[in-house]
This record gives sequence, structure tokens and C-alpha cells, in this order.
Amino acid sequence: MQIITLGASGGLEPQQGTSAFHLPPHTLIDAGTGVQRLSNAELMSVHSVLLTHAHLDHIASLPLLIDMQFDALAEQERSLNVYALPEVLETLKRHIFNEHIWPDFTQLPSADSPVLQFVPITLWEEFTLPGEANIPLQVTPFPVSHGVPTCGYCINDGSKQVAICGDTGLSESTITALNRLGPLNRLAIECAYSNHFDALAKISNHLTPHRLAKLLDALDTLPEELWITHLKPKQRERIASELCQQLPSHLNWVLPS
Repeated sequence: MQIITLGASGGLEPQQGTSAFHLPPHTLIDAGTGVQRLSNAELMSVHSVLLTHAHLDHIASLPLLIDMQFDALAEQERSLNVYALPEVLETLKRHIFNEHIWPDFTQLPSADSPVLQFVPITLWEEFTLPGEANIPLQVTPFPVSHGVPTCGYCINDGSKQVAICGDTGLSESTITALNRLGPLNRLAIECAYSNHFDALAKISNHLTPHRLAKLLDALDTLPEELWITHLKPKQRERIASELCQQLPSHLNWVLPS
């Protein structure tokens, strides 16, 4: 299973965009500014977008993606499918695709044949998407704690199992969910702030190196590989230094770019 990090930043910076992962050829997990790293052909090949939550850094490219695909989707009478928790979809309807911020593409070019389809998901209820070489991807949404309705996604292609958390704080609900998933080949999880901003991380439901280390210590099994995302740009060097000090020395971890 190929998962390409398009964006893993926790803010605005020239080096990389915000949260977006590409599962070629048809699927995105989150649609932050990192989506613009895709070629035109790759953008047109996206059929499904899985959103972890509705914060702007995770949805910023979605309105422009559907705008770009409009003509082709309308001609082919198909839709771009956006999967998310019902509360997240309601937020998109009310605050983004509301005819004030952006057109309501769930009604265009007609209500009977829209180019945008919202697909509500249920935590722990598995669904299937097509992957590379027509290998099916089993997708399981799982709960994480972020102060707003948020989920992560576990992807299994029959040989590997990967979990992408989106944003989360240190909580029993996140720990319980990750343990329920079982052994992971890869876990993508955030670490937004340095330990110096622990109080802010706590109230905003984000992680610091210290909090991430505590979360990992509570897991039944460590992932084979850990992708650490969402670092605030101005704190990146300090966070990386603290991660080196606090994460287990035998853990295979990277900061994807």
C-alpha cells in the first residue's frame, strides 16, 4: 500500500503544505494545502476524500478541488465523494458550501446529478474503497480526541495496516482506539507543540513530545514506523530535538515532508 504525504505541516510555511495524504490513484485523506503538490492528472483522478475533521488546515483545498473537477464530473455524471462524520459534513454545508463562502456543489449542476456527494461515516463501521491495481482498501474510522468532532482512519489492504490520526490530544479515548486497532505497520500522528507550550497543547487537544511519549507508552504494541506530523513551523527544530530526547531509542520515527 502506497501512502504519499502531500502535506504534514501545522501551519503556513514554504517548505510544505498542511495535512493531506494521497493513496494513489483515487483517494485523499484530508485536503489541506498540501494537495496542490499533485499534478493536474493526479488531481483529476481523485474520486474520494476522507476528512478527519473540519478545521481549515485539513479542508483548505477541497473547495478548489471540486471547482477544478466540475466540468469533467458534470460531463461524466459522477461525483467527488467526501467521507466524514455527520457533524463534519454539517459544518461544511453550513460554513463552506453555503453560497456565501463557496457554491453549494451538492446541488450543482442539479440536485439530481450533483458533482459533490457527502457520505456520512460511523465510527468503527468499515467501508471499502478501490486502491492501486484494483486492490480493495478496507477503511475503518476510529475516534480521537480533538475538541471538535474528529476521527482517524485505519487502512488495510490485506497485507499492511496503517492508521492516520489527524489531530488528537493525549486522551484515554485515543489510546483505547489505537489499542483496539491492533498492530500497525505505520501510524501517522501529530505533535503540534514543543513541551514549552504544554498548557496550550492540553487546552487545544494537541500533542507535545512529552504527551506523545506518554501516549505511545500506553499502547499495547508500538507501530513498526511512526510518522509525526502537524509541527508548528516556528517550533519545528525544538520539537524535533525534544522528540529525540523523549521517544524510545528503538522506535523507527520520521518527520515526513
